[in-house]
Amino acid sequence: MLRATRHTLISESPAMVDRPSSTHSQSTAQLSNAARPSHTPRRPTNVPGIRTTRGKPSVTPTPIPAAGQPILPILPIPVPNAAKTPVASKKPWLPAGRWEMPDVLKTNPLTPTTPSPTSPAAPSAPKKKETQTPVLKPWIPVGRSPGIPVPPAPVKKSHPIFENKMRKSLPKSKIMNVDPQTQYVGFKKIGSGANGAVVKATKRNNNKERLAIKRCFIDDSDTPHLAYILRELRIMGCLNHENLISLREATLWGDYVWMAMELMRCSVFGLLCNISTGLPEDLAVYVLKQSLNGIIYLHNRGYMHRDIKCENLLLGSNGEVKLADFGLASPTNRMNNMRLGTAKWMAPEVIRELQYTESVDIWSLGITTIEMMDRVPPLYYLEQTDDIFAEILWGSRPPFFTFSSPSEAMAAIVRWMLNVEGPRRPSAVLVLEEYDIAIRNGNLKCGTIEDLARFVQQVFENTPA
Repeated sequence: MLRATRHTLISESPAMVDRPSSTHSQSTAQLSNAARPSHTPRRPTNVPGIRTTRGKPSVTPTPIPAAGQPILPILPIPVPNAAKTPVASKKPWLPAGRWEMPDVLKTNPLTPTTPSPTSPAAPSAPKKKETQTPVLKPWIPVGRSPGIPVPPAPVKKSHPIFENKMRKSLPKSKIMNVDPQTQYVGFKKIGSGANGAVVKATKRNNNKERLAIKRCFIDDSDTPHLAYILRELRIMGCLNHENLISLREATLWGDYVWMAMELMRCSVFGLLCNISTGLPEDLAVYVLKQSLNGIIYLHNRGYMHRDIKCENLLLGSNGEVKLADFGLASPTNRMNNMRLGTAKWMAPEVIRELQYTESVDIWSLGITTIEMMDRVPPLYYLEQTDDIFAEILWGSRPPFFTFSSPSEAMAAIVRWMLNVEGPRRPSAVLVLEEYDIAIRNGNLKCGTIEDLARFVQQVFENTPA
């Protein structure tokens, strides 16, 4: 029984042992079939050398056979739950090297294509890749491109302290950071101011925009001169009145500051140089009233002009009157005792270098009134500054009209304005009120803006603007 059971076990593992002879195999099979019922499982349970615990076979020592019994080889029996040999890991999936996106609009990619029965499909030769000759772009030399504008080179700031003060004094919209010579064309000198020469020019990109440009030299060691330039920029750039000249734009380029202002037709001085006599009294009254409006606004904003004369009263082609050149202007809330201005238009307290107020502008306007009607200022015959000062302080007669015949009302107002004592001199508001009273009473005639525009156009009829 032992031999049959052992042979049966061996026959179930043909891959592990050699097959026995045919006679031995047949007798073994008969014994095995007779000893094992049909419902018995294939795996033996009562085999010497094998112990089963809850369905898990384990190997036990085999007893030594008795004498006379044949010794059969003990073969290893495979364990069901033994560790399996490791399986080689699969390679990652790679897409096909060549593929083509189907055109779903023309053909249905799900419909299989069948070859035509009449013409059997012939093996197609492999297509060669079409190589396109690359189009070479034209060679461009290294250098400046004609189509792209080159940005301007940065300019080193030569006067950083002055530039910072200028930027604080003006609105950002009136500060220009480019070379003025590239922005304006047609420079022509038309006059001079307290701080520099004045030229007229035209905008390069707009021929109809004509400006008056004052160019002032910047010297960092001359602190008072720089203060006057900054004050003039502040007044023209920040104060806005129809009888004050306004600043359009300003820039510091190199050692010069450029002030672009609105261009007027001429000054009262330029108008007098083109006529043989002084202005008619009615036009002089109109110019004086417009000038007083600008002076009142300037005084109310805390500044005195200190250089009022016919050269600084500008006229437009349409009869506008504007006060210009604020290079010597000074605040009224500080002590002013410096001798500044033009000699023949200076008040006595300015010449003496005493403390003075904005009433010095009234004295200068009185001298300007005589200049407009006489065509020349008083003391026109003197050239030395000391002689002019001596005549103003100790002259035998006060300044008055010489070549014209003013009305009594005009003469009385001018004498009032030329009072030697500054505190007793009237203010600009009182002078304007006195002119209005005289006009209402019929003692003075006042022209209109149309009359002044017509007169200016007649004088410069044959002179290009």
